[in-house]
Amino acid sequence: MRNLLTTLLLAAALLPTAAAAQAVGADDGDAVCRPGDKGCARFVGDGKGGVPKRGGAKQPVMIGTSVFMLTPWQAERERRCLALAGWAEARGEGADAMAAVMWVVANRAASADQPSLPCRVVVATGQFEPFAAAPVEPADRKKAKAVKAKGKQAEKAARQAKAEQAALAADPRVETRRILAEIRRQAAVIRAGGMPSWPKTRLAPDQEALRTARGLAWNLNDDDIPDPTARASMFYSPPAQAALRRQKPDWAEARLKTALIGGHSFYRTPTPPAERTIATLVAEIAE
Repeated sequence: MRNLLTTLLLAAALLPTAAAAQAVGADDGDAVCRPGDKGCARFVGDGKGGVPKRGGAKQPVMIGTSVFMLTPWQAERERRCLALAGWAEARGEGADAMAAVMWVVANRAASADQPSLPCRVVVATGQFEPFAAAPVEPADRKKAKAVKAKGKQAEKAARQAKAEQAALAADPRVETRRILAEIRRQAAVIRAGGMPSWPKTRLAPDQEALRTARGLAWNLNDDDIPDPTARASMFYSPPAQAALRRQKPDWAEARLKTALIGGHSFYRTPTPPAERTIATLVAEIAE
């Protein structure tokens, strides 16, 4: 089972670089699930089946180090939140970086001080920047936009689509901004208690990274994908901080750095693992 992460890493290594980004096209068929795992195949989009219906019997589902009693619909939702978090934060850095981000989410959910669920963790205020609530636009500005768009909507649609494709080909950052807006829309769905949808990707590297993230989220536990962060509960990206002209976060000074994976540094409270471990938790979650 521990070979699963190696398989995913090899699949991610085949992704084209950002400089050679191309339009979404062929499926290379790289395996991200164990042979015969139909549930995983459905979850990553390789098998048949849709979103489970609400309700049903609760079953034990292991996510990270915790065991949650969840209905199939709830399990789907929590794993989607995990996958979206890893993909949103580290999709350009490979499977190992996405798994590390997911483990931070799982470790926070397993916290003995504040046990929670992955979906609650990713939309917590001031924690995961891609899931931050979008700025509220003034009502009068929204109204003006709606009135203006109403009379010219059909005429603009074709021009807008053409312009978006041209901008995307010229500057991949356009797609990055579009994805961020989509993640924030899904964050609003999560906050409302709904099922987040998978983003519609336009670039092959993003598409394959999302498929890999879905496979990682399905199998995120110590047997299949051991925690590479040494139980980290915080992380940040030094390159991203530098690009935004931000300083090293103050919280990092009081924590122990446990790993550097991809472009992210991972931290936990400076307590030796022998003295403090994250116990396996069993939680009853309301529908």
